[in-house]
Amino acid sequence: MQMELRAMIVEVNNTFDERRIYFLKGSVSTEKGQEGIPAATTAGKFKDSWIKDFHVSPFNSRKGSYALSAQDPFSTQSGNMGEIDNTITLSSSKAHAKLVARIFSTQPSIDPITLGYWGRLRFIASWWWVGFVTFPRIIKEAGKLFFRKKLHVWFRPEVLEESLGRRATKDEIIIERTFRSFLRSLVESSNLNYSVKYISAIPSSRAEETFMPNSLSHDPIVLRISTPLFYARLAHSPHTSEYLSHEILTADNKNRTFYISHPQPFIQLLDERSTNNIFTHTDTPPKHLSAEEGSFYDRLPWRFLRWLRNHRHRPSSPQQDHTQQQPDNQIDIRQSGGFSHLDHFAMRHESREQAVRYRNVVTRILLGDILAFGHPEVFGAVGYVLRVFFSYLFVVAVKFFLVWALGERERRVRTCYQAEDEAWCENETFYG
Repeated sequence: MQMELRAMIVEVNNTFDERRIYFLKGSVSTEKGQEGIPAATTAGKFKDSWIKDFHVSPFNSRKGSYALSAQDPFSTQSGNMGEIDNTITLSSSKAHAKLVARIFSTQPSIDPITLGYWGRLRFIASWWWVGFVTFPRIIKEAGKLFFRKKLHVWFRPEVLEESLGRRATKDEIIIERTFRSFLRSLVESSNLNYSVKYISAIPSSRAEETFMPNSLSHDPIVLRISTPLFYARLAHSPHTSEYLSHEILTADNKNRTFYISHPQPFIQLLDERSTNNIFTHTDTPPKHLSAEEGSFYDRLPWRFLRWLRNHRHRPSSPQQDHTQQQPDNQIDIRQSGGFSHLDHFAMRHESREQAVRYRNVVTRILLGDILAFGHPEVFGAVGYVLRVFFSYLFVVAVKFFLVWALGERERRVRTCYQAEDEAWCENETFYG
């Protein structure tokens, strides 16, 4: 059976752990979203071009386009069946070629099944080191471009809806669990008949989940989180509903962390009265004591979190256009008792274990703004250094005690030999 290369899957990765997957059908498109125009085909060649919409290098913007020319490895016309020869060209938004990269076969292709055990071992031994030196090579070349060539640096924008964000941190995973429960309660307790299809930025067994109201619903509102950074920003926000509304109305594509299919209905769902239904719903009593109840040790960590909320407010988005429309439901954090809606929800509706995890994570994030320039992971490094330091002090103290104890025993033995009372000497040496 004669085979032919008809489509390709191209995966682009960057050093920020983000990915973009393109599906190429061998066509040329000039604008994003435009249907592909059949390319001028050449015997044994696969060609395609597409718009660039993914940030790869800090020395190139997200604008421009790619063009791919690949040799068909199944074609017999070129006489090089099974060989790879792909050339990709990056062009600027003004259609000027900026970068040309080529990958091609230097030897005949290898079938791993026919290699055998020793052949596979030799192959791995020849290439195992490449992955370890790739990142240092990137840093080296980036240093040349920045310090020697003085190239302009483009700050990394957030990924678009079609791309895949980075992997989430442990803190973001904990916040996501509480936000998922919050969103479910918001939909189920709302008087509006809106269902929400929630698509998380954290791959799991429940990456997609639809929350249904008690009565019949309209078309579902699709809420897709594009990057785990959304959950960290949510923890910074003093008012959960205001932050979500603000992101919908003001954030541009460079800073957007989530996408919504029906903005206005979702803003109605986030209305203050709808959000308050979560805390006044009689069918969902508090699972444990709030920050104003319980023992002193139960109240103290929540009161410290409230103090951080009242005295530390970090903007949810690093770049905000103040000329755009602002949401009408901006509420002072002090009007809600110093807690965000997500804080209230964690206190009253999450299990005690999850509430404590959420509280500790948010406290660490807010403290990171004050003490670690917005990098809470510094606390982990500091904690590790402190553990090593105190372990060293403990070892030194034990060593000092043993030296002192042995020295004291030796002194007593020496004193006994000089004493005239043998009974006292024996009692002092072995029982003293």
